[in-house]
Amino acid sequence: MTTAKPRNPMLVLLFYSALMVTLPVVTFFVSQYTMETYLNTTNSRSYIYATASSVIVIHIILGIFVYYAYKEDKVVPFPPEKED
Repeated sequence: MTTAKPRNPMLVLLFYSALMVTLPVVTFFVSQYTMETYLNTTNSRSYIYATASSVIVIHIILGIFVYYAYKEDKVVPFPPEKED
């Protein structure tokens, strides 16, 4: 088993939590503005598309977090002692 540089789980959790709060909100407003301005959609239709894009971003963030947590190297606190 390889020993990897240990990562602070609290910092990883805070990073992904910050992504979960900020990215969907930004995505919602940017996609809503884009739909209304450039694609000339109605307000209700732009809300639907903006909500769908926010949900997609949330699923992508969760997928990346689960992948990161699954693929994280198992850190061995004490290397096993060699028997001679």
